[in-house]
Amino acid sequence: MEIVQLSVTENILKKIKNDIIFGNLKPDQKLKLNLLQKEYNVSISILREVLNRLCGDGFIIYKVQKGFFVSPVSKKDLHEIANIRIILETYALEISINNKDYEWEAELLGAYHKLNHAENELEKQNFEAKSIWTKYDAEFHQMLIKKCNSLNLIKIHNIIFDKYLRYQLLVLKYRGKSSIKEHKDLLDFALNNNIQKAKNILQVHITKGVEHASSNLKL
Repeated sequence: MEIVQLSVTENILKKIKNDIIFGNLKPDQKLKLNLLQKEYNVSISILREVLNRLCGDGFIIYKVQKGFFVSPVSKKDLHEIANIRIILETYALEISINNKDYEWEAELLGAYHKLNHAENELEKQNFEAKSIWTKYDAEFHQMLIKKCNSLNLIKIHNIIFDKYLRYQLLVLKYRGKSSIKEHKDLLDFALNNNIQKAKNILQVHITKGVEHASSNLKL
């Protein structure tokens, strides 16, 4: 019984988190428990647990005597999240490259090819591929740091990456060929053990993404 309850909780947490990331639940939106109960078909007790956990990760805020709200967005917050992501991801990338093996190289190549296919579809103005691109972009960056062999580091990175992704998805424009080249350079530098160049291009990649988002977001 406890295992089933945990599964339900995790499933609802994932759904609400994704709805925040993909903008179905808007920044600053008040989260009314009775409406959420109907929307997600779950008990109030589970909802409270999920919302409190998402508060801990920074996707939701709680205001005394007012209730739960989706966390707001701002340029300051975006830049802070990006800086944290750069620190975490470049650090984990260096360890991952030092620990790399043939299995990791094969998985990284596979993740890159899926991402590259989605990027090429976006270049053809096939914007239906945006959700696939989002999935494969996350998979590629997660694979880059997989061999850091730290569950704590990977967990923290996943939270920060999702917060960054939320901002990315608020911008309805794709950054284009420069992003494609940066991903290819990241792949090549990682496979060729060029740690410093890999870290440098990763920082450039994230920084340019922030600049693009900042110019398009009306915050």
